[in-house]
Amino acid sequence: MLADRRATGALHGPLGSLHLVDGRVAAAQSSRAPGLADLLIGCGRITPEGWAELLRIHGPRSRVGEALVERRLLTRGELELGHLGTLFDASFFVLADPGGGVWRFEADARHWLGPVADVDPARIRREVARRRQLLDGIWPWGQLDTAPVRPVEHVRRASHRPPGRRRRELLDHADGRRTPADLARLLGRSGFGVTADVRRLAAAGLLDAPLPADVPRPFEVPTAAQVPEVSPTAVPAAEVPPPVTSGPAGGLHRRVPGASLRGAGLPGAPVAADPAAARTGTPAGGTPAGTDAGTDAPTRSERPPTTAAAHPLTVPDPDIALLTRVRDLLEARL
Repeated sequence: MLADRRATGALHGPLGSLHLVDGRVAAAQSSRAPGLADLLIGCGRITPEGWAELLRIHGPRSRVGEALVERRLLTRGELELGHLGTLFDASFFVLADPGGGVWRFEADARHWLGPVADVDPARIRREVARRRQLLDGIWPWGQLDTAPVRPVEHVRRASHRPPGRRRRELLDHADGRRTPADLARLLGRSGFGVTADVRRLAAAGLLDAPLPADVPRPFEVPTAAQVPEVSPTAVPAAEVPPPVTSGPAGGLHRRVPGASLRGAGLPGAPVAADPAAARTGTPAGGTPAGTDAGTDAPTRSERPPTTAAAHPLTVPDPDIALLTRVRDLLEARL
């Protein structure tokens, strides 16, 4: 739409800017691609101080490109070649996600470089699509483009060095903290070229490929925010540990020897009617002791826990059936 209107200004997106002159792309810049200044300083054509002075004097009038040629720092051909290379390089990253983020157009904004060479927007779109297809053909793993480059351990050995000086140089400067954009600026190379080499190295098994953000890493301890809260009411009562009190008031008193046996003969106490029933804990009627007919007997894990005794050696009363068996054994020995 801006091209059809022959608009002039700067189109700012989440990953950079495109500068238009009469609807054509005249310049581009992105944080993920080295600019012309990075390349010139990296190869030693100009010092950082010299570039800052050049930008301060000629930048407001959009004459930096002309000043480079006038001072014989670059020839006209070198300027156009370097400018077009950085334009296509930055345009790829600016348009990497055209549907994401907020875009705004700043009318009549001029680039500090000035008029050097411009490109038709349709050609920019075709080149971006071609480069994206090339990267996906190498290895379709977009997380590599922005994550720190981490070589695997054995890549330092001479037997595992990759072919080509360019890729070996890339591995030598990868320290696990630099991203492909950082390496491109450090080495004075194009951002797309470094990104393509990073994917080639990862496809060859020479880099640790980063995982997507929504996939937990192996052996990673989850944080407190990743662990869902469990309401106390959602825990079964049998699994809730009993409270420990500091005195005998909240626990059981020490048992008096024989108290359970004497209590077993009281009315209403569940005592087996015969020795066979005593050994199984089931009365003659076939219903488990302590339950009504037609209902399932609660298992030990389903019974509510008893209060812990204050004395460490005091335990809750055992089952009546067990005491009955002990009594029968003692009577048999008399």
